[in-house]
Amino acid sequence: MIRGWAGSTAPDVLAHAAMFLAGAPAVTSGAGPAEGKQVLGEAGYGYLDPRGDRYEGADFHEYMNLGWTFPDGTWTGPSAKQAGNLDCSGYTRMVYGYHMGVPTAAGEDTSGTRLPRRSRDMADHAPGVRVDRTDGTAPPAATQLQPGDLLLFNADSGDDGVSATVDHVGIYLGEDAAGGRRFLSSRKTVDGPTMSDLGGASLLDGTGTYARTLHTVHRI
Repeated sequence: MIRGWAGSTAPDVLAHAAMFLAGAPAVTSGAGPAEGKQVLGEAGYGYLDPRGDRYEGADFHEYMNLGWTFPDGTWTGPSAKQAGNLDCSGYTRMVYGYHMGVPTAAGEDTSGTRLPRRSRDMADHAPGVRVDRTDGTAPPAATQLQPGDLLLFNADSGDDGVSATVDHVGIYLGEDAAGGRRFLSSRKTVDGPTMSDLGGASLLDGTGTYARTLHTVHRI
């Protein structure tokens, strides 16, 4: 999905992904089902629950405060409390689904033709091809990583009482000036899409959380 020809000024995956980072200006759609709704601009992760933690569950259409009918006919209503927010899979679906036109599923979807709602299902059923996956003892070497690849992590091995379950997804950026492999993802600790190192370096190198827990690399 990354444009391979020189001279194009049309936004690609990485351009769209950057348009939700802190400080990004708000952009409103002028046509289509989201007419009059904000479709680009700084995003949070989720609103606060009574304990001060951030709720998950902010999908792409909820960022726009818009109800959405998925290809299978399922309609999901808007959530005013989640307007302007995107969780990790919602962020991925906003970039690849809404802006890049990859079909999205209302939920799990095992067809391999639509981008599922949750990261654990993306690891097995997202459209495209699997580039690499952990062998169960070490993260994938990912020597063939390309900008725009989906990075799926098992960052919390005890979540939902299930071990070795994918629970986070990001979009690979490429190497930084120091040669570190960077990615973008929406995270609770920084309240939204970021490549910030707060709460764990957004790097695939070294011994940090994400370097250790990379589970699957997938290319749409």
